[in-house]
Amino acid sequence: MDVQFKSLHEIEALRDEKLTKLINYTYHSAPFYRKRFEQDGIRPEEIKGIGDLNRLPVLSKREILDNEKTLITPNFNQKLYTRKTGGSTGMTLHFMKEALALALNDAIMYRCYNWYGIEIGDKQVRFWGVPVTSKLRWKEQIKDFILNRIRISAFDISESSCLKQYERIKKFRPVYFYGYTTAIYGFCLFMKKLGIDLNSLNLKAVICTAEKMYPHHQQLFNEVFRCPIVDEYGSSENGILAFRCKKGNMHMMTDHMCIEFLDENNQQVKAGELGRIVITDLASYAMPLIRYDIGDMGRPSDKECSCGVNLPLMEIIEGRKEDFIRTKEGKLIHAAYLCYTLKDDTVSEFKMYQKDLHTLLVYIVKSPAFNSITEKMLDKKLRTALGEDMKITFEYLDRIPREKSGKLRYFVSEIDNL
Repeated sequence: MDVQFKSLHEIEALRDEKLTKLINYTYHSAPFYRKRFEQDGIRPEEIKGIGDLNRLPVLSKREILDNEKTLITPNFNQKLYTRKTGGSTGMTLHFMKEALALALNDAIMYRCYNWYGIEIGDKQVRFWGVPVTSKLRWKEQIKDFILNRIRISAFDISESSCLKQYERIKKFRPVYFYGYTTAIYGFCLFMKKLGIDLNSLNLKAVICTAEKMYPHHQQLFNEVFRCPIVDEYGSSENGILAFRCKKGNMHMMTDHMCIEFLDENNQQVKAGELGRIVITDLASYAMPLIRYDIGDMGRPSDKECSCGVNLPLMEIIEGRKEDFIRTKEGKLIHAAYLCYTLKDDTVSEFKMYQKDLHTLLVYIVKSPAFNSITEKMLDKKLRTALGEDMKITFEYLDRIPREKSGKLRYFVSEIDNL
């Protein structure tokens, strides 16, 4: 019997069994955690389930950034693959994953997609970032070909490009759309303006990810599509964490993830209360991230869903906030472009404000690799998409101020909403 259809009690028992195994492994095999546990006088046998996790400290993004190498399990006997976070918090994290953990992430993804009749290999239109360098672009093109998908650049959402891409999409005959919420939203805005009926594509679903879906997004999607609009919540570090079912509920991947909701004192909140989302990936042994504060807010739910899936529910309150950079010519450029241009070894943290259609202010925390030509290179990269007329000002800080929630919001637009 598929785990997702077992009773909630059985699912949570499986989660706790995997958790105790991971804790025991990290204590005996990972010096970073052994030292961490011993400093707090914690023995692995004391952690018997999610209710005991409050004995362990929470792991912050800054701690991961400062300990990327020491977090890797020494002498791990499987091939490891390097991954990066998207940098939407202003910090880019590098982490290692074993093949089994990555394969499990894909299995979870297709399990969720199957709720909507989407099978492995079905044609996908992907509204996503495009690498800046030609070498990386070529690699992504190969990957897109193998995975039977075409890519629509989230960095170039304009009327002319959307019309051109629509013709490409029609010929491709996709089964579903997938990508950044605001990139799909921008595409739909122009399709509506041009009077193009997207229902002729006969999509099985539109899956939005990487950003919170706000009511104005949902309203337009419901207007231009007659198929399910699906919310996916995940991260580069962990894959899918929660997925919205046909009944409209957000199911957590509790059989593979330990997902906590903590208050300001790092204590578990009750069902319906707002808390910080903290993740322990139960399949990652190469570089375990135990009680990782992902930087988002949400509410756990004790409600039951009638869709047949018994994975527990949650409500996302605040995910990563991404938006469009706007130019005076009317071009919309996905703010994720910042992650592709500013997330390199010369910049530790960044944040950008768009004051008006002509002005951008970029705050930067320099890394040791920052040198005399770095600013010129960053300026050139930004102007590739934003144009030569944009006034770009760089200011350097020791630390980027956080939001009230404690998050670092990497892009803020002071222009009225679209």
